[in-house]
Amino acid sequence: MNQNSVGHEGTPPVCAICQSLVGPDELKTACPDCHTGYHVECWEENKGCAIYGCAQVPPTEHREALEIPASYWGQEHKPCPACDNQILAAAVRCRHCGAMFSSGRPEDPLEFRKRSEINERLPKLKRTIVCLFILCALPCAAPFAAVFGLIWYSSNRDAIKAMPALYSGLCKIALGVGIGQSALAVFMVILFAGLKQ
Repeated sequence: MNQNSVGHEGTPPVCAICQSLVGPDELKTACPDCHTGYHVECWEENKGCAIYGCAQVPPTEHREALEIPASYWGQEHKPCPACDNQILAAAVRCRHCGAMFSSGRPEDPLEFRKRSEINERLPKLKRTIVCLFILCALPCAAPFAAVFGLIWYSSNRDAIKAMPALYSGLCKIALGVGIGQSALAVFMVILFAGLKQ
């Protein structure tokens, strides 16, 4: 059994994902293969085990930058950007307030608040992009959808850039289709007017 799942004698176990102690009153679980202990929400968030070599480890994601900036190497703690309490430098969940972080990289309160606001807006942004794409594909609605889409895109540019590539790409395609449909409609009107003369 992995020593993280039980802790040292007389001490509670440490969650291998958030690197925080698993308190006696917190919901806990263990990996079915290596028996490492976790908070239930950490296990669900990670979608599997965090121990290298375990069969329950989720597929790895490519990282383009270091998780923790060079200035934080060697630091044991960092301030939580949500409640300002000290947590372990590699933690992705605050044991004081329960705030979750996208990585172990330290965030300042403004950056954390901005990311949290974007995450709260994601479902509405996704619905708007899908509706915009459908309206831009309809020739009769495309001119209005293109105008609305350009105004909406300019006011939500940062949030759209932070979205998964599928949705930010779909938004750009929708705008391109809407503008193209609008230009085609204008061209057809001019051509039709020229033929009538």
